[in-house]
Amino acid sequence: MNKKHRGMRGRFSPPLPFRKLLTNQSGSSYFDLMVKTLVVITLMLTVISFLSVFTTYLNLNHICRRVVRVVELEGQVSDRANDVFYRLKQQTGLSPDMTVEDVEYCDGQKIQLRDTFTVTMTYSYSFTIFTPSFAPPVEIQIPMKVSISGMSEHYWKLTQ
Repeated sequence: MNKKHRGMRGRFSPPLPFRKLLTNQSGSSYFDLMVKTLVVITLMLTVISFLSVFTTYLNLNHICRRVVRVVELEGQVSDRANDVFYRLKQQTGLSPDMTVEDVEYCDGQKIQLRDTFTVTMTYSYSFTIFTPSFAPPVEIQIPMKVSISGMSEHYWKLTQ
């Protein structure tokens, strides 16, 4: 057997300079710090990008609450309620669809005192996941729906 070709650790052990390089621990804390920083920055950017979804939902909820309040005070879905709806759509940049449901109209489009109604707004939010430079962005459509009930505060004297 030729002992000359065997190292201290056996036949296939790496040469001494490589062994020192592999066992050297200096600088490993910097590498760990860089990886942890990259992970934290990625998580923060993900959380910040999801905040736009919640902000859009809060804006949709705000529009719906304001329209319900106007309908409660007016006792009908009047031009004033539609004006508030379109003004808030313009201010927020959203374009939801509005429907008035579960309502019992009397004498046309009037809602009698203490009669309930529900305003429902639906919106589809486009959440961008990735925007490549050579293709259109990859997006997910997130459906949003807000339904708020109200009660008319207007008494209508009905004529027979």
